[in-house]
Amino acid sequence: MERSTRFDGSDCEPRINKSPRDLNSIAILRTFQRDQDIFEHHHRCDWWYRIVSGATRKYRIRSDGRRQIADIHLPGDFFGFSSSDSHTSSVQAIVEGTIVACYPRSAIEALADSDPATAKLIRLGTFAAIERLEQQTFVVSTMSAPERVRAFLVHFRDRIGRSGESDLALPITRYDIADLLGLSTETVCRAFTDLRERGAISLEGPRNVTIIRP
Repeated sequence: MERSTRFDGSDCEPRINKSPRDLNSIAILRTFQRDQDIFEHHHRCDWWYRIVSGATRKYRIRSDGRRQIADIHLPGDFFGFSSSDSHTSSVQAIVEGTIVACYPRSAIEALADSDPATAKLIRLGTFAAIERLEQQTFVVSTMSAPERVRAFLVHFRDRIGRSGESDLALPITRYDIADLLGLSTETVCRAFTDLRERGAISLEGPRNVTIIRP
């Protein structure tokens, strides 16, 4: 069940607390359960979004029924931007109780026009999304399956701000990783096994990974 509240910034992680005060004042906090859509492909783009806690996946369903994940959003990430009036992809929560700050598009665009701090925050969020897309394109187009999985683990660890630590709790499943990296689930599982047998990682359960040799 989705829940909505006004946003005062008091319960957010440090990256969220850096938001300009006026940006917080126009936000509505909504809580989504695992596999619940925040918005769907072709829905009107009347809101912009930012992750407060939890995680979401940006995806599309191909004509053959297969799913392609384009991005994983983590706390602090903006998403939902569009140059048109409708979304070109769907976004879905992947963690139970994911909290999303929702901003009316017209209000946040007006605020960005008048407040340089808000404009800078949105600009940096957009640049970060572009960089993630470039990274994924490079990984998918140039690397073998084990290399893709290894690059994903290191990049994901760095994204959550733990580059000096080796333990990683993944919020996504092997199925999500496969759809993100353009592989089959069986290939991803074999890559994890290969990396473990080579001593590059250790596993404790399906989502707890220790990176031994980045």
